[in-house]
Amino acid sequence: MAISSVIEKKLDQRPLDSKKAVYALCGACCVLFVFIGSSLLILTHAEASKDIVELASLTIMFFGAIITTLITGQAAMDWKAVSALQHISEDRSERIESNQPLAPEINILRKDPKDYLLHRDQSF
Repeated sequence: MAISSVIEKKLDQRPLDSKKAVYALCGACCVLFVFIGSSLLILTHAEASKDIVELASLTIMFFGAIITTLITGQAAMDWKAVSALQHISEDRSERIESNQPLAPEINILRKDPKDYLLHRDQSF
């Protein structure tokens, strides 16, 4: 399976086919539900509005943390899957064989300038 076909498949899929989109949608619905519920509770029980706001804030933070963890975990799994497919694709790539001899290896290690001064040609 080529990487380009995986990418094309991901680009052509509907938003609700993605687990990350579903998690984000569920998180947004939960936050909206908590907001509407806390607003209605504040309207009916104004004397406890401070406690209701604190509880709603804590609940929204909880939902945010859970949804963020789910989306991040799914993104990590998607990245791992695409990375594995890429390595499989690279391993199966065709190699071009040549009848030319291999070039000699070149040592490109950096030498200390003192080595040039100590081993220089003493002919003049």
